[in-house]
Amino acid sequence: MRRSAGNSSIPKHQHVADYIKSRISEGKYRIGEILPGERVLADELSVSRPSVKRAIKTLEAEGIIECSPSIGSIVRRQVEESLLVGYLVPDLQDPFHLELIRELDSLLHRHHGSLLVQQGIDDARLTGTGLTHLVKHHMLFDPSRPDRVPTVYTGPVSGPVSSIVSDVDSGIRKIYAHLKGLGHSRIAYASPFPAAQDSLYGSLTAVLREDGLTLPSERHFAIDPLDRHGCNELVRTIQSDPAPPTALVCYNDWLAIAISRAARELGLDIPGRLSITGYDDLYVASLLQCPLTTVRFSRKESARRIVDILMRGGLTEHVTEVVETRLIVRESTRAPARDT
Repeated sequence: MRRSAGNSSIPKHQHVADYIKSRISEGKYRIGEILPGERVLADELSVSRPSVKRAIKTLEAEGIIECSPSIGSIVRRQVEESLLVGYLVPDLQDPFHLELIRELDSLLHRHHGSLLVQQGIDDARLTGTGLTHLVKHHMLFDPSRPDRVPTVYTGPVSGPVSSIVSDVDSGIRKIYAHLKGLGHSRIAYASPFPAAQDSLYGSLTAVLREDGLTLPSERHFAIDPLDRHGCNELVRTIQSDPAPPTALVCYNDWLAIAISRAARELGLDIPGRLSITGYDDLYVASLLQCPLTTVRFSRKESARRIVDILMRGGLTEHVTEVVETRLIVRESTRAPARDT
């Protein structure tokens, strides 16, 4: 019976290489045995001989087979278990995910794995590629839809799943202690997420309550970093407030940078009139005209923890890996002006 390599976006030669690898893993082609000839494989898989030839060269480069002109293609070693990991995120414009993807891709290559990245909310296309594991943004967790493959979430998730998170409580406490030490008590907060789904908001309100402070609803700004008009309106709201907040804590650096840009364009002095903090310590945060005070947690360490979880296999034991945080103080925060 002839097999077809199909019409997927995966190159034909890769289909052939994957087929040969699967036969080796199953013990159909054993170490020391000679593979069927190129013509036989081409006929069996309904592909051209050049596709088979390219697949053979790929496997030879990986050291799985050895090609001898007088003998043929000889199996030299077993196929190593590899990771084919998908990464699904709603918005790939978020620099945090680009930095984490870069670290993950580099680390997976060392484990003979590879990374497939997709922007969106539905993982059907990714899981259809035959991937072994999936990394998802925490906002994509849906308890009513079980994950199709073993999955690790980036960010806090309330459910029986594995996740990698930063130590949010510690990070927010460090931000608040810094702002309090500078003399700030009128603190506002900006986030793209609803309060009920925002762990940073929960941590900030909790630490404020410990000092007898509150975060009034009018100082809780729901804003997307890509919403330029919304960022401008936020700045204008602060400028027109008779008792404006003197510090703004942002959900992440991406949002803090967007608001800082709006403030600069509308004449709101940062940090003279408004101190601003981020979270993530993006690479660009230190290169801004007014470098950003933020919380750092290592993307390299986050990637290592994710791969450690993936390497455990089926993820039958759900774990939460917590990455330590560190406060990075830069020029975007200072003591509030005396007349505020």
